[in-house]
Amino acid sequence: ADLGEDKFVLLKLEDEFVKIMCDINPEFKEDVIYENGKPVLYLQVLKALYGMIESALLWYSLYTECLLENGFKLNPVDKCVANKVIDGKQCSIGWYVDDNFLSHEDTKVVDGVLELIEGYFPGLQIERGKILNFLGMEIRFFEDGKASIGTVQYLKDMIKALEEELGFELTKQYANPAGNNLFKIDRTSRKIDEKKADIFRRYVPMVLWTMKRSRPDMETTVSFLMKRVSEPLRDDWHKFMRMMCFIKQTIEDVRIIGADSLLDMLTMVDSAHAVHEENMRGHTGGLITFGTGVVDQKSSTQKMNARSSTDTEQIGTSEYIPKNIYFSMFFEGQGYKLRTNYLCKDNESEIKLIKNGMDSATWNSKHIAVKHYWVTDRIKNGDIEIQYCPKQMVADYFSKPLQGALFHIFRNVIMGWAHIKTVFENYVPPEERVETKAPGPKTKLVQLKKTYKDAVLTQNSMIQEELKQCRDLF
Repeated sequence: ADLGEDKFVLLKLEDEFVKIMCDINPEFKEDVIYENGKPVLYLQVLKALYGMIESALLWYSLYTECLLENGFKLNPVDKCVANKVIDGKQCSIGWYVDDNFLSHEDTKVVDGVLELIEGYFPGLQIERGKILNFLGMEIRFFEDGKASIGTVQYLKDMIKALEEELGFELTKQYANPAGNNLFKIDRTSRKIDEKKADIFRRYVPMVLWTMKRSRPDMETTVSFLMKRVSEPLRDDWHKFMRMMCFIKQTIEDVRIIGADSLLDMLTMVDSAHAVHEENMRGHTGGLITFGTGVVDQKSSTQKMNARSSTDTEQIGTSEYIPKNIYFSMFFEGQGYKLRTNYLCKDNESEIKLIKNGMDSATWNSKHIAVKHYWVTDRIKNGDIEIQYCPKQMVADYFSKPLQGALFHIFRNVIMGWAHIKTVFENYVPPEERVETKAPGPKTKLVQLKKTYKDAVLTQNSMIQEELKQCRDLF
């Protein structure tokens, strides 16, 4: 990318770099000067250079201009994704700096787009097929529309390097990456020595990198350990070593992502109340799925304190719902406007609050900040539909360190090895809609019965709510 006529930038080369530049361009020898006895060469920068503040934006502008000129349109909520309908089918390009991925149903269209980009930027390195490597991720596409994402080699290299630094192999076996004391901080524990602290600070972020790409099952453990990198204690070191042992024994595991339909999205949010002893704050866990595996997950300490579990749940919902809104907007930008957008919660008191806002707030919930009721507007607008699921809250996996059978059941769902419907009994896979035809008499009768039943349930619910309000008053 050209730097532009209005920008004047100098590059200063010293010592050995001056010799190298003059060997390449002998005419520069006459421009060499000496400062404090050292050879120096000043060069004017005409093109974007790696490391300059302007370079990223200049490159982005140059690349998007190329795509826009050729009929591509940017996704309005993700400016690094572009789409164009070619031969009746959508062609999509996504990029991270200069690493791109490109898809279209017809391989000949892919050939044409690659040739187009090659014309602007010669020397492309192209990788094609069902098995790809993108930004350190091993991606495999299957015939049923699912895809696996792994960072197996990265993890193997990481474990090998760690064992070399430790001087011994990680041989202990654990059923899960963290014990039920994960969120507890042992203040009586001593600080670890600087060598171990350095290992802790380097390897926890490395696990964080792979966690967001291929190992969502590590999110809860990493979210806590990342808070301990400044002054890790011996107790933190033991938790770190347990996590690394678990990673080694599951090192071949990869996540699988699939969608029953890109029009039906399911969000689950759960929060654990006052589980962090240092400040008595809650912990939010959330996930988004389209059926197989999760496309997004969150596990983090809440940013404020709460008086009750209902408060904590509402804060957690308020913190995670922006992800839901982003995904719905992103998919609409890709041409898939959501047909269903369910939010699953396991706290009935919170459901009433986020459905009705301050109208359902009693004396013990009047204090909840108005900012947490913005979710109510989304529900009233019909953007999100809320469901009650008390026993199958998979987001529990991210709000607390689960143990036993439940850990493995939920982990299978999160990693995409089991469909969400195996644990969430309220999940209804979207039906195939081939054509629309008028319902027959039998179907009409069933619909009438359902309508009547729903009306009765609604009426009973209203009566129960009125009775509760009376009890609250007296």
